[in-house]
Amino acid sequence: MAEAGRWKPYAQRQGQLLPAFVEDALDPGDPVFFISDVVDALDLTPLEERYAVLGEHAYSPRLLAKLWLYAATQGVYSGREIARRLRRDLAFRYLAGDGPMPDFRTINRFRVRHRTDFAWVLRETVRLARGTGLGQLGVVTIDGTKVRANTSRHKAMSHGRMVAEEARLERECAAILARMDEVNAAEDTTHGDDEDGSGGLPAELRSRERRLAKLRAVRAQLEAERGEALTPQSQKSFADPDAQMMRTSDGALTYAYNAQAAVSADRIIVASGLTTAVRDITQLVPMVEAITVTTGARPDLVITDNGYLTEANLATLRRQKCRCLVGVGREGKVPPRWPRGPETQRMHRLQRLPWARALYARRKTQAERPHAEIKWAMQWRRFMLRGTAKVRGEWDLVCAAFNLRRLRAFALAAG
Repeated sequence: MAEAGRWKPYAQRQGQLLPAFVEDALDPGDPVFFISDVVDALDLTPLEERYAVLGEHAYSPRLLAKLWLYAATQGVYSGREIARRLRRDLAFRYLAGDGPMPDFRTINRFRVRHRTDFAWVLRETVRLARGTGLGQLGVVTIDGTKVRANTSRHKAMSHGRMVAEEARLERECAAILARMDEVNAAEDTTHGDDEDGSGGLPAELRSRERRLAKLRAVRAQLEAERGEALTPQSQKSFADPDAQMMRTSDGALTYAYNAQAAVSADRIIVASGLTTAVRDITQLVPMVEAITVTTGARPDLVITDNGYLTEANLATLRRQKCRCLVGVGREGKVPPRWPRGPETQRMHRLQRLPWARALYARRKTQAERPHAEIKWAMQWRRFMLRGTAKVRGEWDLVCAAFNLRRLRAFALAAG
């Protein structure tokens, strides 16, 4: 007790006479305050309209949107982890307010239910950025990145194995049905026609029939996607049949999606896209159209790498009077031969000009840095959901969270 005066007062389980505000315990510069204020300024009408007026009151879509957007900026993409942080992290607790806290099921269902609405949330962040003078469309770069799917090669099967496994399951189902016919005939002799004495369809048959149905559906999808290029070695994942084998930036060959982003000069994502195609060539024109849908305007100049280069793409943008600079070879490398198509030849000559080379040199930092920040600063390197529709919504959510990070960075820079 003699040393009690050496320390500042410390007591646990001590009640307080006055109510405390959670924000008082947080740093005034904590990003949670900026995220909360920005989401309050967004128009979330499409999300709110999905809820009926009658019935039990639901959690506010604005609350759940804040949780997911703030969590994404902090590198958290699990509903269970968000639910845990609601009880252990003051920033998440501040977002939840003084009312009841949603459990992980409610949090996860919100992300799935509003997967198509996150495109609207992304447009709202772009609208807000453009309202402050950011996200201008003078020079827009388009680039894609391979993001791992929520599956693995261990959950996949080749077409040859699918055919063999399907035949095996059909034989086993036929054998079970034959045994059932024998048992039914014996029971008819024992019980007669008035008493069935059956116990329903055996669980063994139900299990095999479900596996057979899943196998047939995945095989049909694989055959439809590959067409004439189908080989016995062609694979498809059972956990996420929409995912395709792609080579990621770390050199691994795994199941992934091709996530696209159109980025302004100040690195605001002004449009997003997603495809299961390995190559980017089919995404140039749709991404330019997506920029128009998101912002209501067309970009003055679009810059992409040679992954988007085709005669058809260049001709289409030329007809639409959209200026573009598309790489005609590997950066820093001389093309091995003179291109054949007239549009490609024109692009090759154009990129010899000093002003065009200076503009194209901006592509690396402008187009690729957002993908790097998302994967490393925001720690998002794998989709949590499965299926193209759900994965597209998840990508829109991540892009919206990235824009909020950029808006806060500009706000801090402006003082």
